[in-house]
Amino acid sequence: MMKLNVRILVASYRRSDVAMEIYGRTDDGKSVTALYFGFQPYFDLVNPTDACLQKYRLDEQYVREEEKKLWVSGSDQRVIRIYVKSPWLVPQLREKCQDVQVLAADIPFHHRFIYDMDLGSCVEIEGQDMPDERQNYTTDYVLRIQNIRNIPEFNPPLKIMSFDIENAIQKGPDEEYGQIFVIGYSLTDGKTIEKGAVSGKERDLLRDFVKLVNSKDPDLLTGYNIDGYDLPVLKYRMERNGVRFGIGRDHQSPHRVQGQYWRLHGRIISDTWWGVKKVLHPKHESLNYVSRELLGEGKDNINRLKIEEEWATRPDEVTQYCIKDADLTLRIFQKIRIVDRNMFMSTVAKLPLDDVTNGGTSNYVDSLLIRKADREGIGVPMTKHNYKEAPIEGGYVHSIGAGIYDYVVVLDFKSMYPSMIMKYNICFTTFDPSGEIVAPNGVHFLARERREGLVPRLLKELMDQRDAVKRQMKTASPGEKEYLDGVQGAIKILMNTFYGVLASSFYRFTNLDIGGAVTAFARKTITSLIEKLKSENYRVIYGDTDSIFIESGASSDSEAVKVGMELSERVSRDEGVTVEFEKVMDPLFSHGAKKRYAGKIIYPESQKGEILVRGYEVRRTDSFDLQSQALSHVFDLVLDRNIEGAVEYKREIVDKIRKGDSSIDIESLVISRTVKEFRSYKEEKSLANVRIAKMLMERGETFIPGMKVSWIVTNSRKSPQEVEPYIDGAEFQGKPDWDYYARRVEETLDRVLEGIAEDYVSAESQSNLLNFGALKDQPDVKANRPVADAEEGKKQTSLFEF
Repeated sequence: MMKLNVRILVASYRRSDVAMEIYGRTDDGKSVTALYFGFQPYFDLVNPTDACLQKYRLDEQYVREEEKKLWVSGSDQRVIRIYVKSPWLVPQLREKCQDVQVLAADIPFHHRFIYDMDLGSCVEIEGQDMPDERQNYTTDYVLRIQNIRNIPEFNPPLKIMSFDIENAIQKGPDEEYGQIFVIGYSLTDGKTIEKGAVSGKERDLLRDFVKLVNSKDPDLLTGYNIDGYDLPVLKYRMERNGVRFGIGRDHQSPHRVQGQYWRLHGRIISDTWWGVKKVLHPKHESLNYVSRELLGEGKDNINRLKIEEEWATRPDEVTQYCIKDADLTLRIFQKIRIVDRNMFMSTVAKLPLDDVTNGGTSNYVDSLLIRKADREGIGVPMTKHNYKEAPIEGGYVHSIGAGIYDYVVVLDFKSMYPSMIMKYNICFTTFDPSGEIVAPNGVHFLARERREGLVPRLLKELMDQRDAVKRQMKTASPGEKEYLDGVQGAIKILMNTFYGVLASSFYRFTNLDIGGAVTAFARKTITSLIEKLKSENYRVIYGDTDSIFIESGASSDSEAVKVGMELSERVSRDEGVTVEFEKVMDPLFSHGAKKRYAGKIIYPESQKGEILVRGYEVRRTDSFDLQSQALSHVFDLVLDRNIEGAVEYKREIVDKIRKGDSSIDIESLVISRTVKEFRSYKEEKSLANVRIAKMLMERGETFIPGMKVSWIVTNSRKSPQEVEPYIDGAEFQGKPDWDYYARRVEETLDRVLEGIAEDYVSAESQSNLLNFGALKDQPDVKANRPVADAEEGKKQTSLFEF
């Protein structure tokens, strides 16, 4: 017998004997495969007839059945649990009785095992060594699980391999992808980095790559756009050459899941490109651009569009180019800390790292909610499909008037929707027409004394857990503090994910009346507070789903901070929810559009002097840099109360652009936008981003749906406007339409200035503003003279839009 402390990285099962496979890394850095035998798949039938049960009993997949009592749709019901042999056949077995409600029949088998065993992210495994299984796995240990229990979390250094392929652009008439010339890699174990490449005859290099992965035994494979390019190319060329793509820890091949991501037994596949998109939202997404921005170092100079010629004339340089691409990717992957982020969520959601890396957010909620439901005898419905949801009335928005405001205090409701769920006991288990708690939308919930809701209780546990972690941070060492901060941040994300998933159209526990009750209570809380503050002669200048902006009336920084602290404490006490004093801005500016403002932060001290901008083009990735830079400068001037200077700067920069001044960097004119599958667009010929993607493909550049493409407008007078691709690192040969760019900048700046400097806005631009959908019928407002408050609601389809 041996005992190992293991961080669970991947969980799966093998079909031959339905053994559960737990893959992980130990606290002393060894890789592990742990096998569990005898766990059987099952699902539940609600009040099935004898005829229905007989269909299952006669099926060769039938193993046994159990009668249980589960709470289903408001009452205890007779439920028959059916155990079967093969988890992959459950989807068809559950369809045998169309008129019987089926529960828990869509939970992935490895999740079912984790939930039933109540496993966390780190476990102690006690078991027998299995020498006969060593040949079937690449890990240091292979053992049979005798006992398994949860232990405190630890984060072992993972072995990460980044790889990159170079293959021919030109291909045969019957080929989907051209021949692979070389595969470069960069590998780290957390301490050292090893770099290299495999090349030679294609069949040999493919075999060598499989051997390389299995001998190095990485926990995680990454690359730059391997999801959409390198892996499909490798899979295709392996099949064409008759080579088994057996790079899993069980020597199995990677497989695509629902066209969204790749799964591989024992190893995590995490595309750095997707991580960059999610974390950084860069203007350009090429490896060259991102590596220069993050690492200060770009790609080597190889002409990818003439790769056949480059390989024939200088193969050594191409090999080094390929290795460097893999290494740059690895360093970017480490820089943006994808593994750390996912480790924290893995700990909080009690899931293997792979399921957090590649699974949806509903998995996080499932992991906690299903465990609790199972242990409390509550039936777990299946995920809804083809469900048309009516709109949920959204969060309240108290519109902001145009003007410049002094000493603005910002109060933030701590996790507004979770707070409403906990305060009013909102849950599918308390949803009852006889309930004492009545939501503003007319929905009733049981009082906590009659039945405490499952979801409120779970959220309370998470909130208490987060508060405990934050208390630990106060006395922790710097290293411990960083770890704990990651954990508390993951808990906050999970809590917010919770109500978002519960109010979506697809989730298994969704009920639109319940989702509507959450937002209705939130609106009532915000509006009641605003009215109360008004009655105390405070000016509420803006409010949205979970925050309120109040003009404090203070005459100094310290006085404004004092007002913020007093209001936070009093409102928290009176409203029964936690309201945090978030910041003070002096001044705060808006041109009067909803959710658009800019302010100079004076509190907290750690952010003092920073400019906070919301809703304007400086935060939009599809604006061009010159537009963002000009707008930022205008904000600086406006927040210094130099309105005349802002107007003068606008005139100067617009004139400079219209003349095509040579000092303007061409790259600052680039517009970028993501392109989806072409078939998802109805009018693709009129869309610049789609046309650019097709141009790039015609020129031999790689394009994968989901990529961001870049262009410069060369003639806006034609319809559709003429555009030319911009490729990072390549010289732009076209001529920008300077009038177009001048007009765009002028419109952007005039939107900002129109409410506080109307006399200076050009008549031409005012006309353009109307054409571009700007606000009409603006009231006559001068600087420091805010318009009257206006309240408005909003329709939305789910809580994800908040």
